Amino acid sequence: MNMQLGEGKPDEYGPRTNALKTLLDKAYFHRLPSYGNTIFYGLGFLALTCLMLLAASGLTLAFMGQTWWLTTPAGIYARSFHLWTVQAFIFILILHGLVGFTTSGFRKPRRMVWVFGATIFCLVLIQTEFGYGLRGDFSSQFRAVSGADFWNGAYLGYWVNPLSHLQEFAIHVAIIPFLIFVFFIAHYLLEHSYGIAKPYRKDIPYTMEPANHRIMYVRGLLLVVFIATMAFFFHSPYVPAITIQSVAQSQPDRVAGNILAEYDRTSDTATYLDSIDPYTFDTRAVYVTVPYATLAGQASGSNALSILASATPAENAASLAQAEQYVANGGVIPLSAPGATSSPEAALAGNPFIVILNTLVPAAQSGLYAAVIDQEHPSSNDTYTLRFLSDMDVFEEKAKTLNMDTKEWGMAKDETGSLTKLPPGSWWLAPLGAINSLFDLPDNPNGDRIAGEILGAFMLILITFPYIPFLNRLPELLHLAPFIWRRGRRH
Repeated sequence: MNMQLGEGKPDEYGPRTNALKTLLDKAYFHRLPSYGNTIFYGLGFLALTCLMLLAASGLTLAFMGQTWWLTTPAGIYARSFHLWTVQAFIFILILHGLVGFTTSGFRKPRRMVWVFGATIFCLVLIQTEFGYGLRGDFSSQFRAVSGADFWNGAYLGYWVNPLSHLQEFAIHVAIIPFLIFVFFIAHYLLEHSYGIAKPYRKDIPYTMEPANHRIMYVRGLLLVVFIATMAFFFHSPYVPAITIQSVAQSQPDRVAGNILAEYDRTSDTATYLDSIDPYTFDTRAVYVTVPYATLAGQASGSNALSILASATPAENAASLAQAEQYVANGGVIPLSAPGATSSPEAALAGNPFIVILNTLVPAAQSGLYAAVIDQEHPSSNDTYTLRFLSDMDVFEEKAKTLNMDTKEWGMAKDETGSLTKLPPGSWWLAPLGAINSLFDLPDNPNGDRIAGEILGAFMLILITFPYIPFLNRLPELLHLAPFIWRRGRRH
């Protein structure tokens, strides 16, 4: 006997129901307007397909770890698959929103369908940036530092810190996915309850037809094949991360100069100015006194910190100026034991700042220095390291060589250097990048705050669009919906 979907099957215990088929039967749309089987109204299922692929590939990446996805062929492919799925997901969400916009699918009583869907889109935009911050390459560093400035400018830097790898991981893997899942359920339940939006114009013909589930799954399969193919041929870009060790090995004088600036509290971190300043830690303690106290036992020479503590402010200022001149004249090199007290070498060897530099710079070249500052406050994770690198301006310099400078549409280009290369950059940020360039926000002391206000206003308008008088009538004035409804016809 042929069983229909959801029909019970008797056994010795009575009627038995196939639970999966019953759930699908409840979840499916069974009858749609005649335009409902077109690709325009299948975008929601394709978005769900992408969401499932992102969950599966993301969990795989999280389980296998950063070394796997950066160095092994399988890991590189998984990372590329995840990236291409993000590209497809955002593209489909934008198309899905445009269909709802042009057909006025947000009209009463369907307003909350739009609100939940727009909220999902905004969460996805935020989610992508935290995802880039976890990749483990230069893009992660550059976007983390730039993103931190954005959150600080938006007054949220006390709670959201992209420089903390642990917090970023929790937000990207747990918090935002949970919110997206909740809003997706709400969005779909309302959509299923109301049914596919009918034309708001009486002169648009349509009939009710059976839903074509087969074509829906075929489209989903083709999407998976497309993503898998693009990930195979066009890998996620990778530029090695910058480390304090690599900078110290190639430019020891640069690291030395920055250590002096951290001690003198004149570095960018020590003088940070934005809507809020979450970097309230003492740069002298974090980058100089604590690392030196930790490492001094492994180096020869007297304890420079005690010398500084016993000297007068004027003496310390003179020693600091001499050390700065020493660095400017040729960098930091290990000093031999002093000879005659009248020699320049002896004078330098007696300078406590030179002693500190000759302890910390070699430690930086070996990797010990970064390890020490990372362990000072484990909950801050990479914050201290990334801020130290940022203070040396190495991120901006590298970004310019990759055409990622924030003045030139910024992170919309990623490491590919162009929106036209594959895989494409964060093209969805191009409008914000254009605003940055148009108003020169990177050079504006209030640029981060202004950018945050612009993006926040856009998201607020997008989410509340159905409730905004006059503006919510714009789709009808544009009169683009008949193109979406062209498959309709009367009985």
